[in-house]
Amino acid sequence: MSPERNQEALQAAWTSISSLLESDPAQAVLAAQACLDRTTGQAVRQQDALRTRLLLGRAQHAAAHLAEATATLRAVAGGARALHDPPLEAEALAALGKLLLDAGDLQEAAESLSRALHLTEQRASLLGVRAAALNHLAVVRHQQGQVTEALNLLQQALGLREQEGNVTGQIHCLTNIGIIQMWFGQYREAVVTLMSAHRLYQTLPVNLKLETPILHNLAHVHSANGDNDLATEVMDTAYQSAVASRDVRMQAMASLNRGMFLLESGRTDESQDSLQLALDLSRTASYQIIEMHALDGLGTLYLQTGALENAGCVIRQALDLAVQTGSQQAELEARLQLGKLHSRQGDLNAARRELQLALQQAVDVQSLKEEGAAHEYLTDVLRAAGEWDLAVTHGKAALRVERELFNAERDRHTQNLNVQFEVTRARYETDLYRLRTEVEREGRESAERLVRERTAELAQAQQEVVTRLAMAAEYRDDTTGEHTRRVGRMAALIALALGWPPEQAGVLSIAARLHDVGKIGIPDSVLLKTSTLEPEEFQQMQTHTLIGARILSGGRSELLRMAEEIARTHHERWDGSGYPSGLRGNEIPVTGRIVAVADVFDALTQARPYKVAWTPTEAAEEIRRQRGTHFDPLVVDIALPLLLEPRPAPTLADDDTVSLTQEDANHVLNVFEQLLIERTRELEQARQEALQLAAHMENMALTDSLTGLGNRRAFELNLEQWLDRGARDRMEFTVVSLDLDGLKGINDLYGHARGDEYLRCFAQALNESFGALGPVYRIGGDEFAALASTPLNPLMLGRLMDEVEQAVSARGFPGAAASSGSAVYPQDAQKAGELLHLSDHRMYEVKLSRRSAQS
Repeated sequence: MSPERNQEALQAAWTSISSLLESDPAQAVLAAQACLDRTTGQAVRQQDALRTRLLLGRAQHAAAHLAEATATLRAVAGGARALHDPPLEAEALAALGKLLLDAGDLQEAAESLSRALHLTEQRASLLGVRAAALNHLAVVRHQQGQVTEALNLLQQALGLREQEGNVTGQIHCLTNIGIIQMWFGQYREAVVTLMSAHRLYQTLPVNLKLETPILHNLAHVHSANGDNDLATEVMDTAYQSAVASRDVRMQAMASLNRGMFLLESGRTDESQDSLQLALDLSRTASYQIIEMHALDGLGTLYLQTGALENAGCVIRQALDLAVQTGSQQAELEARLQLGKLHSRQGDLNAARRELQLALQQAVDVQSLKEEGAAHEYLTDVLRAAGEWDLAVTHGKAALRVERELFNAERDRHTQNLNVQFEVTRARYETDLYRLRTEVEREGRESAERLVRERTAELAQAQQEVVTRLAMAAEYRDDTTGEHTRRVGRMAALIALALGWPPEQAGVLSIAARLHDVGKIGIPDSVLLKTSTLEPEEFQQMQTHTLIGARILSGGRSELLRMAEEIARTHHERWDGSGYPSGLRGNEIPVTGRIVAVADVFDALTQARPYKVAWTPTEAAEEIRRQRGTHFDPLVVDIALPLLLEPRPAPTLADDDTVSLTQEDANHVLNVFEQLLIERTRELEQARQEALQLAAHMENMALTDSLTGLGNRRAFELNLEQWLDRGARDRMEFTVVSLDLDGLKGINDLYGHARGDEYLRCFAQALNESFGALGPVYRIGGDEFAALASTPLNPLMLGRLMDEVEQAVSARGFPGAAASSGSAVYPQDAQKAGELLHLSDHRMYEVKLSRRSAQS
């Protein structure tokens, strides 16, 4: 066959394989392999052979043959690099990056995708490859917690997909943007984005593999928004779509999530069927991450339904798989489940063991949520075991972690605002650049109008971020921001009644919303305290006015200057008894006097966890009572009719049209960032205290409280470690069992306090004599044990015990005696149980021989 005919045949084969990738991946693998076999030995260019292998690797990936696909795509990338073919290498690396992403190897996925992006720079022919690499890298960055970069990458990818007219690529980008919006808690925006993706999908021929992820993520949004029934219905549709498209991975994921939605709704029978299906599918396709989640879900279900034997079976499977794959988070969750299971079964020692391991692991991986859960479960277990002191300690630690989680959530909430600000600014700067180009091409007047519109949109976005700082400050009581919005509207109504121009009143309506922004800098130990504040705590609370003024200071816009003035003065009082400066009368700016009335009225009329809502009449009466002491009499006289008989709000400058310069927005965010750094230091200090507490509790758990020696648990753990070392290093050592004689007689004659002193004295003498050889333990009552790092024969042991008995006698216990016996590893025995049994047996032989001699 001529080279031309060979090339035509290859092109036809590639087209056929590409079409099969979506419809029948298994058939695509066979077709690609057949194409390679047919061309073996023919005069085929090396690049063409590599391109065929690239299609084979993509087909293997689509058919879930992950190991084979990885090897194939690595070979293609290496071959293209050797042939100096950057476009082909970029395609192979982008495909390999997506495969590694699906397999959970985020670091290597990022390296492959970054290399692909480098190879596609300034190459117009590789627009699609670059867009795909940007999209996949965005998913990697999101999973690595780099959300700002992820959103920027997705915006770039979406722009390239729009530029090339690739609707399928746009759908992928929009779906991923919706996922990140859902992560931010922007459920409404996520639904809008995902529905935009679905509308684009409806313009294409039916492609269920494209539709399934959209439906899957829509279901997640509905679940996160609290509508489990709708989430289950949409996830069921996603599962049916995955079945129709033969996408086993999506079938497993949809079954898993549907099962968890059903479990949360209390529909346990249906949930069990769905979770079992997810488990079977994940095992069939070797998707171990989904398998672990399915096992964990089944464990939760069985625990809830009381099927404890089944729960133990699946949880242990999940633990084994987590250890096998090195997934620390999955191992931690499985150990927490096991701890709950053992507790339910009444095996408190096993529950305690698993929960202590889980606690240590949670601290190691810095997983606060699971650390708090471990402390909470340990509190219950220790309370049931009657160990009240340890239970209280863990309870306090659980409260500490709960507070850290609250702080972290609030800081994450605020940082999300910064992320949104940066992403919005980047997007609109891109729009402005494009529009300025249109100025030159289409006419200055029309395009400049569009530039002004986009600039206004950017100002709105900046202002929204700054005003949401008020929501962050009010996060404890008011996650919606409605309190700050109501205060702003009330303040504007009062200002209008005082004769202010509508534009200025509109600025006040926004500035007033920032009146308590300084609360973000108050420690939670003060801010969240439900009892009466101590004088020094109240002084610290008062500083929120100065902190707020600091955040808002230095602005050039009327909005920020007014907001700073309000933040500083809205707690001043007409009679001069307010704070922070003790201003009186007209020394207080009118903005602060207006907001003081609006703030107090709204606070009184809203319910809080610590109080019921007052009626408007009761609140108005309280404000009237404080006319001339707390509040400006004129402002009160003007405000009360408005507050008691609210009329339709007059026309004000709309919140979204009051401009805030980028310089002012950046200034506020920079100051706010400094405060976050300060709060982060507080959190790190709290974490160090928690780590020290965990280490202290671990030490307590292994220490005998009376003597300070290691306890039975410490002895058993150390003996296992010595056995491991002995087997590894061929080390000899001795296990010694000891029994203190005469303790009961002392307790009976002199009381238990004297008996405790006898035990402490013996422990001290024992530690002094054996200390150079190894550790000593009190394993219960009058029983002791020791580990000696050398073989001890009976004669050597006898001399040591003589020293101990003489030391105890010299310290006020004449005639003190103890029986001892030993076993040497490995001569006498090689297992822990055998060593203990033998040394204990020999100790009792000594004790019996002493009794016989005395009689």
